[in-house]
Amino acid sequence: MKNELTLADCPQVLRDRVKKSQQSIEGTIFSIQKWDSTPYKDKSVVVSTYRVFVQFGYEVAVFKSTKTVGGCSLDDDVTINIVNAAEIEVIARRAKWIGEDLRRILNNNPA
Repeated sequence: MKNELTLADCPQVLRDRVKKSQQSIEGTIFSIQKWDSTPYKDKSVVVSTYRVFVQFGYEVAVFKSTKTVGGCSLDDDVTINIVNAAEIEVIARRAKWIGEDLRRILNNNPA
């Protein structure tokens, strides 16, 4: 399940990391999402994955953090993945299914 959120809805460690990055380089948050899953046999354990998408010029950073009902050793960790416009173009043009889907989406809903 995906939900659109605000930064205030995210775990504190993720909010701090995003705010710190924006102090050094101005960026625009264009999406904040929360995905809930139950990956374990015990379905009472819910893992919530938070993603904050930030554009810094020609780069997009995805900050990611998780929170688990019952706690998890990875809950206080934040990972960051960054891609630039040239890398996004390569993905759009050459990644078999991703590229086809992106082209279809852009053709149906041009900006």
